[in-house]
Amino acid sequence: MKKVFNSILCLALSLLMALTSASVAFAKEKVTPVILVHGLGANPVYENIGTEEQKEIKNLGLGDDLVSTLLDNEDLICEVLKIIEPKRKVNDKKLINSLAKLVKNTPINCTENGNVKKGQGIINYWTAPLSKHRSYYKDATVAESAIARQLCREVGAKNVYCFNYDWRQDICKTAKDLNAYIKKIKKKTGSKKVSLVGCSLGGAVLSAYMDAYKSKKDVKRYVFVNPAIMGVDVSRAYALDMKFSKKSIIQYLDCMESAYNNGSSAALFRLIYALGDDRIGYAADYLNGFVKNKKNVKSLFKKVIKPWIGNIPSLWECIPYNSFNKAVKEMSKMGVLDKTSGVYKKIKKYHAVQGRAKKNLKAVKKSGAQVAIIASYGTMGIPATSKAYNQTDVLIDTKYASAGATVAKYSKKLSKKNRKGKYVSPDKVINAKTCALPDNTWFLKDVQHMRFKYNSDATKLVARLATGKVKSNIYAVKRKYKIAQFTKENSDNKLVNV
Repeated sequence: MKKVFNSILCLALSLLMALTSASVAFAKEKVTPVILVHGLGANPVYENIGTEEQKEIKNLGLGDDLVSTLLDNEDLICEVLKIIEPKRKVNDKKLINSLAKLVKNTPINCTENGNVKKGQGIINYWTAPLSKHRSYYKDATVAESAIARQLCREVGAKNVYCFNYDWRQDICKTAKDLNAYIKKIKKKTGSKKVSLVGCSLGGAVLSAYMDAYKSKKDVKRYVFVNPAIMGVDVSRAYALDMKFSKKSIIQYLDCMESAYNNGSSAALFRLIYALGDDRIGYAADYLNGFVKNKKNVKSLFKKVIKPWIGNIPSLWECIPYNSFNKAVKEMSKMGVLDKTSGVYKKIKKYHAVQGRAKKNLKAVKKSGAQVAIIASYGTMGIPATSKAYNQTDVLIDTKYASAGATVAKYSKKLSKKNRKGKYVSPDKVINAKTCALPDNTWFLKDVQHMRFKYNSDATKLVARLATGKVKSNIYAVKRKYKIAQFTKENSDNKLVNV
């Protein structure tokens, strides 16, 4: 009898242990699917999809071999060489016509209504997780694919997805497509929520998604990486803010050579630098004279910009909010933008979204979502507008990427009145108090636009925020990983205090 009792007791204890283990397993939180949204140009677009003539549209539609295309354009080469020689007069008309020839019949542009042309688009719309697309990330070293690899390392490739889209289309249309994609992933995984990581233009897509669908509360975490949520100042060229100077160009080349030291772009900057200060000065003088000539500018926009990229909504949607009205006015006056067209309707709609960006960021945080914004600084802007000395990540202005930080000019410090408070960077360059979310915004010095390297501290930070390994606030991150709000990437890809 005792033996039978012991057997029953052992069986009962075994069942109890099994039930307890099952309870712990079921109590364990299910991994939230992470969706990566790439930036402009990070995913190839194709023409003649589904036919024998299907091919990738490379180099912004300028041909498969850009160098050969340029060298074949003899008039362009001739006029460009004149620009750097003070005793040779450039034929402005011939220069513009040679540029027009270069972009003639380019397939990259959208239709007059801002829609992607029939037969064009992407060929890699993936609804399967990255465990089914290992070639995309397995050897990735930098940019979005490296972030994808880091995310896979954190939570497993079966829990990471890539939302691939045609970057040319209207951002609000892409946000609508993202909404449909999220529905599919939720249904496939059984998850009630997802986490989103938006890189560069992908950050603007997240902003538009937030604006249209925040009431659904189906996003657990939003992570913005070098986001274009509030525009890019180089797009002020649409508002005819174009300015060139020898000093700013040389400083920019210095800056870029340092930023891309031993990188793939370093040789290009060194080649331009090799022209010498005088020739760079001649080129700057010519370009300044060229853009001051209204006839030249109108001809450039109508003959070159309009047929090449003038109908691509996403490029218009990168115009900063405060420059939009002037850009519309100038481009309409030139006949480059038709205010009755679909392009205008699309960009006007996104302009309103841009104006609500800060309010939306605050609203989703208040509703319970984790929000993190990662902006970079330490380089000057592209030396083609009056804003060349803004702090940028090489492309996107830090004040825009951070949703409102007060930022000193490149190589300068904040004014004395802006140097006070807990949100001021130790190098006195940034005051994050004016950000939409000062407690949820990080600033990485010398991490250039989307140069997030696999297994670097910067990329690990993105992945940990996106996967919930740490709460999305500057205090939690500092406690757990000793990473402050303001950091600098060193030569070992470690983030150290500024």
